Order: sequence, then C-alpha cells, then structure tokens
Amino acid sequence: MKRIEVEQLAAELSAIDSLIGNLSEDDLAGRMGLQYKRNQIRGRLDELRAGEQRAASVALYFGGKPVIGGRGIEVGFASGIIATYQELVSKVWAIEGGMLAARGPLREQEASTLHITSVVHGSFGFLLEELDERGEPLSESPLKTATDKASALLDSFGSEDEQRFAQALESISPRVFSSVRQFFTSMHRDNAVCRLVGAETETVFDAAAVERAYSRVETSDVAEDEMTVEGELLGVIPVARRFEFRATSGELIRGGIGPDFGESYLVRIHEEQLVGKRWRAVIRRRETKRAGGTIEAYTLMDLRELDQP
Repeated sequence: MKRIEVEQLAAELSAIDSLIGNLSEDDLAGRMGLQYKRNQIRGRLDELRAGEQRAASVALYFGGKPVIGGRGIEVGFASGIIATYQELVSKVWAIEGGMLAARGPLREQEASTLHITSVVHGSFGFLLEELDERGEPLSESPLKTATDKASALLDSFGSEDEQRFAQALESISPRVFSSVRQFFTSMHRDNAVCRLVGAETETVFDAAAVERAYSRVETSDVAEDEMTVEGELLGVIPVARRFEFRATSGELIRGGIGPDFGESYLVRIHEEQLVGKRWRAVIRRRETKRAGGTIEAYTLMDLRELDQP
C-alpha cells in the first residue's frame, strides 16, 4: 500500500538524516554510504507520491483488549471484525452498482472481495487489498470507490461532528446500517480501538470514538418499505426532483423522486398538464429513528396513469 510505504520510507529517511548529522567530518565512507541510501529513498518517495493508487487498499490496525502488543490478536475478534468490514464494503459496492436489494444475498459478491495481503505492525493489523489477475486498473476501480466510501461512513459515525453523523444516517441503506452497527458493536464489546488507513485518508477510532459510535448505532435505526398508492398527482418539480401526491384516503405525501425517472419524463408530466389526473404510485417510505425523534421520508419510485373516470 503506497501510503504505508510512504510512512515507512519517511521514517527511514528521518533516521538516516539523523545519522548523517551525527557523523564525524572525517568519516567520508560512512557519509557517502548514507547519502547514497538517502538518495535512493528520496527517489522512491517521489515515485510513490507522483503515482495514483487506483485499486482498493486499506489497512486496519487494532489495539485494546484483543491485542497483545505487536505480537498477536485474538482469532475470534480478528476474523469477525474483518468479515464485518468486508461485508460493509460489499454492500456499499452493490449500492454503487445498483445491485443491493432490500433483502437476500448480494449479487456478484466475489467482485467486491478484498484480500489480506500482509500483517502490519504498529499495534497489530491487516492490509486488505484488491487483487486482479489482469493487473493494475487504468482508472479508479469501483471496489476502491466502495472501500473509500465504507471507511468514510464508519468515520462519520465516530465523528465528533453531530451534523456529519446526522447526514450519514439520513441517507444510509438499512442493510448498510446493520453492518455499521455490527462493526461498532464488536469493537465496543471487545474493548478494542482501531486505526483505519486508506490511500488518501486516515481515521483513528480511539475509546471515545468507539463509545460515541456505539451509542449512536444503539439508539438509532433505519427501516424502508414500499407502498402502492392510488390518488392524484398534485405536482412535480423536475429540477429539484420533488413531488406532491394526494392519496385516495386524503393523505398528502411529499418527497423526492427516484433515480429511475428521467428528467425529460418529469418535464413532460409538468408541461403536458398530466398533473391532477389519477395515478398509481409506488412510493418508498423511509423511517429514520435516532435519539430525539423519528423522521419519515418518501421517494417516488414508479408512476402509472390510471384510466380517468
């Protein structure tokens, strides 16, 4: 992983600079050897910093009760927490590809698999990487995008920024939320801490962050269901992608418009006076519970015009 190698080489370079500074002036051979080594390291650092990491790569360092120095980690904890992180990445990857159903197994899950390629020290941890027999991808891979987003999601739950957590909770899938909950439940139960190092970012889950995240997942919940409703379409706003619908029961439903609706179709509904007619709508209802209350949100997923009376 480029970021870890950069950190290691930077530390080695600092040590060499210190050695050179402590050499006596007449130790020419020692100085030349160290300067040669320093130039090699600087060259490698320039290569790494100039290069772009396009495949998924993340290191998880653990500390706390399951870890004994840098010597070892409890098997049960390690296998469980790595499996949970992989599950989270796979679900985010499926969402990005439009393949995450409300329930059931993930489709094409093998394409989202990370591999343990190394044990890393500095507490005790694992390097997880995307391996492709075809070689390095030409652009950022979908699995790297998913891994970065999964790590950022964990970070938002442990963050001191309450607004950042609230925004993450408002948009998270229920299935993804269950994996986030399992991750922090395991960390809290086993009194563990974690440092998560990605290609461009680093997040530290110390005891306070783990406690904060655990408290949030325990007092929050996310649920979604879909309902089919007949009634009158009161209006759509194509640019803002918003709708208003009055059900036959009299209930007024407002919310966003799902991604399957093209902008041209929304403009047609708006301009061709289709508003006010009777429709059968499929609406996704989302209920987000957190300390302090419950928020309901609605998304229009499908719309079919009914025969007019």
